[in-house]
Amino acid sequence: MFLTAGKEDYKAGDVIFKEGSHGVAVYLVESGKVEISKDIQGKKLVIQTLGPGDIFGEMSYIDHEPRSTTATALEDTVLELLDKDFLDNEFNQISSDFRTVIRALVVRLRETTQKLSGVTGPRRTEERTGTKIRITFKSASDFFRAYIGNLATGGLFIKTTQTVPPGTIINLEFNLPGSDHFIQVNGKVIWARSKEESDERKPSGLGIQFVDMSPEDSKLLKSYIATFKF
Repeated sequence: MFLTAGKEDYKAGDVIFKEGSHGVAVYLVESGKVEISKDIQGKKLVIQTLGPGDIFGEMSYIDHEPRSTTATALEDTVLELLDKDFLDNEFNQISSDFRTVIRALVVRLRETTQKLSGVTGPRRTEERTGTKIRITFKSASDFFRAYIGNLATGGLFIKTTQTVPPGTIINLEFNLPGSDHFIQVNGKVIWARSKEESDERKPSGLGIQFVDMSPEDSKLLKSYIATFKF
């Protein structure tokens, strides 16, 4: 049985999420019907219709890519949100090799959906720069000024005048103050603020979400954050 974190109600015609949007929520249909569709040159192609007991949204949870389809309630529908901490715990207990296999399956499924729907052109929405950023935090306050907790898997704000497009993957290295251990993790740029868009309260820089953090480093990070009371 899945652990759930709440329920959401939708009326017929309500859009649950749109193709191309970001999100990692995974849904279980409790009642009603959900239509999964793709936009093909301005026309809607229905991929499938889901009913009670069906799960959707899992692909973006696994690979952190934008939603590949649009989900719409066909009638009054109740959805259960699968508990993210439960999913993270279960997923992180899988060996890194098997997680790689699962992600490969998701990539292949995305490619198959693209081909079956007749979509041509580049598939990737990410841009890999090969850039490596190493950050040394001297104090806990320095770390928490940079830490972004409201991103799905946590992340960092990097203050810089040189921005890159959202979706860019950057290799991050950072320490937790008081520890010699450096966490190494890929980071996906979620948003970028240019120098022209910045001010004293909102400096220019990048909002970077952690991607593929090892279970050991994830546990270490959560334990460190839990030691501080806000």
